[in-house]
Amino acid sequence: MLTRSKMWRLTAALPVVLVGCAAQGDFFPAAAVASNDSQILSGPGQETERDGQSLALGRSTFGKYLVARHAEVIGDYATAADMLAAVVQEVPDHENMLRRVHLLMATEGRIASAREYAARIVESEPSAPFAALTLAADEIKTGAYDAAVERLREADLGGANRLVVPLLTAWALAGAGDTDGALDELETLGGREAFDVIGGLHTGLIADLAGRSEVAAEAFAKTAESGAIAPLRVVEAYASFLSRQGQWEEAQAMLGAFLEGLPDSILIEPTLTAVQTQQSLPPVVDDAVAGAAEALSGVARALSREGNSPTALYLVQVALDLRPEDASTRLLLGQIQQDQDRLDLALATYDAVDSTSPYSWLARLSRAQVLEDQGELDSAVALLEAMIDERPARTDAAHTLGDLLRVNERFDDAVLAYDDAIERIEDVGQRHWRLLYTRGIALERSKQWDRAEADFLTALDLEPDQPHVLNYLGYSWVEQGVHLDQAREMIEKAVEQRPRDGFIADSMGWVLYRMGEYEPAVVHLETAVALEPGDPVINDHLGDAYWLVGRFQEAKFQWQRALDADPEPDLASEIEAKLRGDKRPVPLPPGERES
Repeated sequence: MLTRSKMWRLTAALPVVLVGCAAQGDFFPAAAVASNDSQILSGPGQETERDGQSLALGRSTFGKYLVARHAEVIGDYATAADMLAAVVQEVPDHENMLRRVHLLMATEGRIASAREYAARIVESEPSAPFAALTLAADEIKTGAYDAAVERLREADLGGANRLVVPLLTAWALAGAGDTDGALDELETLGGREAFDVIGGLHTGLIADLAGRSEVAAEAFAKTAESGAIAPLRVVEAYASFLSRQGQWEEAQAMLGAFLEGLPDSILIEPTLTAVQTQQSLPPVVDDAVAGAAEALSGVARALSREGNSPTALYLVQVALDLRPEDASTRLLLGQIQQDQDRLDLALATYDAVDSTSPYSWLARLSRAQVLEDQGELDSAVALLEAMIDERPARTDAAHTLGDLLRVNERFDDAVLAYDDAIERIEDVGQRHWRLLYTRGIALERSKQWDRAEADFLTALDLEPDQPHVLNYLGYSWVEQGVHLDQAREMIEKAVEQRPRDGFIADSMGWVLYRMGEYEPAVVHLETAVALEPGDPVINDHLGDAYWLVGRFQEAKFQWQRALDADPEPDLASEIEAKLRGDKRPVPLPPGERES
């Protein structure tokens, strides 16, 4: 069976060539650019530096800048920060460069250095958004609340600052004892659902800290009821507040509602245990510094989910400078570093997560994934097996182990891991569809089709019309030449939901091909190749379809592309036979096109 379970991830780092814009004086001062013909026309090795001295290869201002930019492109932000800092020493008044080096220092967690550059930036640009935040956070940290408020009043409100500045201003006012002013500041966040949630949380936190119990209760309750499932931090803060009010039944009811939506959450366990045993919980934040850190990490978490990892990384590092012991923020830092493929840093960050925190479990799961990404599959397997034994009631470590073994094509072992995960489930429900789907893939790849088909069908019962399940099951039926009408309906539903998915477009083309509708098949297969140009199976399918509509040269071209894309051995042999002319696609007789 031709399958597409092996996915290749190609990463390429290309150097950034910026000499053109620099030579126009848009980066360096005009004096830094040679202006006479003899300098411009000088041969290799004869160029001059900005001060007229001979160029020292590897140590010039331009060279340091290009090294820094290249380092930034490939994710080596530590080198980028160091090289840009060296450039700033030579071009000290360039505002764009100051802003860049400030951000790089901050995102590397070198907050003390970042503050120095931020101070230089705000001398000429008091509203500079990130520089103002860096300095205001430090002022909150040192108790200079009035100075922080004054600075934040001048800060630019573009981008993330629209949310961050009011939050930090509120906490600075709270730190200065102006609770009314702080609560008024948070009122400015109204009008957008996401802002309402974070504004409501921090309203509750500030009111709770100030002893305004009625205001806190109203804010927490309203925020907890704002969505189908209340955010974890809202639940923790509200449960803490209710425990200190002695409202145990209310706290248990609220936690019960949360667990109905997220029954497998490990992070709520400490709060749940305390409420069940009627132990009073401390506030989520106990002062303005912790409140500011909570605000920064909360916004960073939202930005990270939206894919804005550079700004999220900056906010996380500033938050950790305020509250370095916070396990949730450190876990978030590791996740961002992992998303950026900075794997060594991510490992170190995960190792630094407090082992007594429930976040440590998630950090270890993520650590296993990083180890696999680094080619250390055996180490990842050993870690996950230990976690499986540690918590016999949980499925996530076994599920993760199955995933890692599956993507490494150890399908029989993956099935065993998935079996272990599913055996731990007392009542299989809607949330388990993905586990059944991934086990189905491993089963199909290990040639246990009857079990695989049963898993796919059960997954669809739990999550009807799920496009990936529809596609995998439909494509498998097409390959077997069975249930073609039903497979076509399923794949059509998948295409409606995922029109830009090349593999689903390929399935649509292939089912039409198998049903003898070759011209329409070509249309879908061309779309699939455009969306996934490097997949050998898709290219092979398009070649077959081209052949049967009489486009013979294009068919050979697609087969050659498929062969060049490193197909699996069985497919490679088939393609070579077609290119030699030993085997060619032939139309199926009408009676064999459907079953």
